[in-house]
Amino acid sequence: MMNMKDVSSDVTPAKVSEVKPVEAPKEIGENKSSYSDAPKEIGETSAKVQDIPQEIGENDTIQPNTVYDIDGERHYTDDNGDVYRVNNDLVADNSYEINGYKYETDDHGRIVSAEGKLQLRSRDRLTIKDSIEDIGKGDEKETDNKGHVIADRFNGSNGLENIVAQDANLNCVDYNKFETQLAKEVSAGKDVHMRVDLDYPGKSYRPDSFIVSYSINGGEFVRVFSNDPRGELK
Repeated sequence: MMNMKDVSSDVTPAKVSEVKPVEAPKEIGENKSSYSDAPKEIGETSAKVQDIPQEIGENDTIQPNTVYDIDGERHYTDDNGDVYRVNNDLVADNSYEINGYKYETDDHGRIVSAEGKLQLRSRDRLTIKDSIEDIGKGDEKETDNKGHVIADRFNGSNGLENIVAQDANLNCVDYNKFETQLAKEVSAGKDVHMRVDLDYPGKSYRPDSFIVSYSINGGEFVRVFSNDPRGELK
């Protein structure tokens, strides 16, 4: 088994079951303390999901929404206790769940979809800890914001597991207006589900469009947003 320890301690325990888990970030769940940043390899060299459990150690209990330090690398677990992030990269070819929302990554570790029943947050707005450079992997533009795939107002997490490089005009205007409309429906007690599919050009980590499929009390709709100042494509 590889060397594993609580990231908040300098003591290296022998087993995961002996580790006092690091409290999960607020970005991942309410009433929890925030975690610190952690970067590293990207793209095609990113770990595959099937490799992760044995890196942590067989027959050990892995806690959900926890950060583990394994031989100097940080492993982040989701709502189900599965690793979804290693250092500063999302696990490639993976599915994970954060705050009840389900995500999928492709073979480059890019978010390609996110979906779930929308819920309104019952906390203050949180700060995004990851830098735009860590999120965009060098493909971000000067005019980009750190854009939520699932909005913060819907209790979407505030780490790179739910953030992409998004055109500032799109983020602040059309996408924001759309999210406001959905928030009103949720506030009115309606059943609102949303799925966002992200499309990327080539090997870029910056999506060029967002295809949003959503339903309100069973009625189904689709809207498409270009990741540039044009915003929504009518």
